[in-house]
Amino acid sequence: MPSASHILISAVVTWLAKSLISRVLSIRLALRHLHAPFAGFHLLNPFYVPAILLGSWFPRLGAPALGAWTSKFAPYAEHRSTAVAGIVVHNACPMVWFADAESIKYITTETSIFTKDPVPYDIVNFYGKNIISAEGADWRRHRRITRPAFNESGNAFVWKETLRISHEWFSDLKMRAESSTVQDSFVINAGEDLSQASMLVIASAGFGHRSSWKDDGTVAPGHALTFRQALFLASAYGSVKVLTPSWLYTLSEHVYVPLAGRLIRDTQTAFEALRVHMLELVGMARAWVIEGKIDAGDAALLRNLVEANMDVSEGDVHKAGDNALTESELLSNSFIFLFAGHETTAHTLTFAVGLLALYPQVQQKIYRETLALWPDGIPTLASTSSYRESFSQLPYTLAIFYETLRLFPAVIRIARLVRADTTVPAYRFNLSPSGVAEKVQNIVVPVSAGSQVMYDIRALHHNPMYWGADADEFKPERFLDTESYRWPRDAFIPFSAGPRICIGQKFAVTEGVCLLATLVRTFELTVPEPLRQAPFEQQKESILAWRAGQTMEPTSAYVQLTRR
Repeated sequence: MPSASHILISAVVTWLAKSLISRVLSIRLALRHLHAPFAGFHLLNPFYVPAILLGSWFPRLGAPALGAWTSKFAPYAEHRSTAVAGIVVHNACPMVWFADAESIKYITTETSIFTKDPVPYDIVNFYGKNIISAEGADWRRHRRITRPAFNESGNAFVWKETLRISHEWFSDLKMRAESSTVQDSFVINAGEDLSQASMLVIASAGFGHRSSWKDDGTVAPGHALTFRQALFLASAYGSVKVLTPSWLYTLSEHVYVPLAGRLIRDTQTAFEALRVHMLELVGMARAWVIEGKIDAGDAALLRNLVEANMDVSEGDVHKAGDNALTESELLSNSFIFLFAGHETTAHTLTFAVGLLALYPQVQQKIYRETLALWPDGIPTLASTSSYRESFSQLPYTLAIFYETLRLFPAVIRIARLVRADTTVPAYRFNLSPSGVAEKVQNIVVPVSAGSQVMYDIRALHHNPMYWGADADEFKPERFLDTESYRWPRDAFIPFSAGPRICIGQKFAVTEGVCLLATLVRTFELTVPEPLRQAPFEQQKESILAWRAGQTMEPTSAYVQLTRR
């Protein structure tokens, strides 16, 4: 008579065998629903948190595998198609990837067929639903409330505040130069400085929190951290917040949790400290709204959020109307705009500064452009520099910002669920030995309800059909229109596309152009002295190093500044 252990082992083996057979059959069925060249299996859904957080190691960096952060256009070139397919193993879900402008335009505009997968967006609901995580009517409500803040008067205020912060930053840099062993020349960590600059801009222009570059570190009564400390720590601990279940936070408050306990408590402290600061800002904004003290452009985003929350109780938002927010939604939107508004712009600027140090001939062009605009140096706080007049005079600076976004988009891919059977336009092509796309043919790719599509932003940005055989190279001129050339607008989507395009894109571009222009007008950027003797490719690898995370995060952008 078999023992209990034998029975248990037999039951487990039987279950595993049935599960394996069921999975194999599901994958075979999924393969029959694919109508694009098969490029491989995904052990993890590439748009879900585990795959994003493991992006630096899996798939292996440097591999051309579909889904690898570094693959760029390689999987599409290998299969000679702008549509390739994969299977997500854990649920046998078919996934079709697209890397051409026409297919992505179709996917992003047909919102009844291609809808947001809510699962990966739950991670950003730190305080409640927000404009990124909401869908359908709720998303339209969030967008109606926040969109009016992003207008030309707001852009003018962003320009003004960026100029102020640039002056404060450069004053601090001057002090560093005076203490440097080489007169007027010193090395900075561009990522750290630009993260601070970008945070100060969004906090001031968007939320009315106007602080100076120098933070004395004094914590105000009733707060555990300064506003700056809370925001930086919340950003740094974002991945911990995402991966930690709520019950573990509660447990760590009462008992010792080995290894992770301290990190969990620090994360909780950062997010709670930021929540208290945001509540304080909201309280002040309510008073401003009641007293009519907020000028046009000044803290416009926070004003709109607060006005939508006036006299609205939690859970009663739908009774209050189509332009209302609960307090949890107000706080969640505030955090998302603070976090995304400073981190993504800071990362783009960090890459741009590294590129300018690596390519002095490009930097010289931006310097000549800023010299023509500001022959006596960047405008002082006492003078005026009109956003409308100045921004239009910096087309090459804008081209550099765009080219950086093309090469280093903050979000490299976006997934959508397929709700109904449909066909998506795409292309077949050949690549010549020199990398030129030839024999391009229009095709249509059937996709089935229940599958997923992925529009591959980074691959689109490296597609030679739009950007030429030198698509992997840094070339800002590709964003300058001429009489015989117009750069491909539909093939450039660093802020996504369609109805859900980022509403803060002009805010980011205004801030980015102003910071780059003022920095290059004031300082010459070069590769740090110890790295200058290394081959150029090694210099690029060092200065433009990055890791995969919630965005493409620069890791070691050290550049040398010399005052002009």
